[in-house]
This record gives sequence, C-alpha cells and structure tokens, in this order.
Amino acid sequence: MDDHVMPRLELKWASHRGKPDLNNLLDEYFKGLRKEYGKKGAQIRIKRGISLVKDTSGFQNKDLIFFSWKSAKVRAFGMIWFCADCRRTLIAQMNGFSGENIRSRAIDIFTSIEDHPTGPSNLWTAYGLEVEVPRRYRLEKHKMMSAYLLLSFADGSRRIAIERYGLADTLLRSISLEEWFRRTYARDIKGYGFQIYPISADGIHEEISLEGYKLRFIDRIPLSILGVLDLIVRRRRMSARIWRCRESNRIFVVRSVAKVDTSKIVQDIASSIRCHEG
Repeated sequence: MDDHVMPRLELKWASHRGKPDLNNLLDEYFKGLRKEYGKKGAQIRIKRGISLVKDTSGFQNKDLIFFSWKSAKVRAFGMIWFCADCRRTLIAQMNGFSGENIRSRAIDIFTSIEDHPTGPSNLWTAYGLEVEVPRRYRLEKHKMMSAYLLLSFADGSRRIAIERYGLADTLLRSISLEEWFRRTYARDIKGYGFQIYPISADGIHEEISLEGYKLRFIDRIPLSILGVLDLIVRRRRMSARIWRCRESNRIFVVRSVAKVDTSKIVQDIASSIRCHEG
C-alpha cells in the first residue's frame, strides 16, 4: 500500500504443509532488501528478535519474530509469523522516513491483522457485495464486470454460485422475475425436475425460490422401489434463491448443486447478503 511518496505497508503470505523455519525465511527476505537498496547505493542495518509488542497474547498459536531495519533515509518495523491453525506464514512491514515516528502505527496495524476467520464461514467482498460462505468452500471462478458479478465456489463435487446483476429495471422491463430466471438459466436447469415458489413481494424486494432434483431414467420406476434406489445412489440436488432489490436496482442469484441437501446452505448464504443500504 503506497502513498504519494513510498510504499507504506507491505504484506506477503504463503501456505505451508510443514512447519517452516522463520529465520531462514527472514534471511531470504533480508537478502532481497539488501539487493533492492544496494542498487540505490544505500546500506541497511537490520535487527531481528526485537521487542516491538509487549503483550503478545493476541498472537495465539503463532510462532512470531519482530524485526526492524533502517538506512540513512528510511526505517521500517516488521514481523513474520507462522500460524499453526491455517498453516500460513505472513510477513508485514511498515515503512517510514528516519525521523518519522511509525512505531506506534506499526503496532496498531500488526495487532489488527488476522490470517483466518474464527467462525465457520469466510467473508467475501467485491464491489460492494458482501457474502458469507462456509470455510470449506474454495473460490473456483469469478467474473467482475460493471453490470455483472460472479463468485463461484467448490467443495469437491459441491458447487455454490453467487451472482449479482445490475440494471434490474431494464432486465425485467417486460418479463417477470421467474421468466427472466428461466430464460437466463435455461442451460443450468436443463435436466432437472424442479418447482419455483414465490417467497416475498414487498415494496422493495421480490423473491422466489427453486428446489429440484436431477432427472434420471429410473424416475419412471414405481416410488416404493425408487425410494430404496435413492438411498443407495443419491441424486444431485439443486436449490436457488433469486430476488430483485428495487432499492439498489439489482438482481441477486444464489445457487447450489450437490448430492446433499442444498436448501439450507443457499438460505444461509442468501441471508448473509446485504443488498442495499439502510
């Protein structure tokens, strides 16, 4: 993160399978610093293992080393940690001029950093969209355009897609929300038997819900036998929440496909989205 003069805050992180040697990582980091400032004809003096934060109780389950360095014109405070919970290393560095008091600012920032959420979900944000997604899901694909945003997640064969469309009044000018959904997602819902239910239609929101199952050739088998087959070979399920927000003039779509119940996770994710201010 830069201001008009220099990079002020630097953050670097990486995942590890085993437990890394933080001092070895710092050796490589300092080697890069010396090379960078050596090109400018400057020498830097480095101190590692300094006592920057007196109370380190907030850094739970973390191996932690604080460091500092300075040249004739620039000084910096930094830290490196390894988190045993998320298996990540993180390097943070706060930069300033030699006569500038950045120590307290560095302490405030370093003690505020979190490398993983403490709850069951991750908060994802993009262009005003905020959504909570279970931590086991990993971002698989994304699209970010002026009138369309997609965040797609996967957990094995389980899929979640969160989409936001702009200009809802234009998209729904001559068709209903359900008709728009059927047309827009015709390819995605093809091969599924489903029902669409209206949920609400107040002055601000109009919302519908979809619940369905993947169609199979054995669906023609009598129900008593089909129930046994469903216990042996689970069929793929699909759930969706689709709503129009007149306040923000947007359409939101949350979909999930999996061989387990998909209705609850869709409801939870949709409920975490704040579609307009106020």
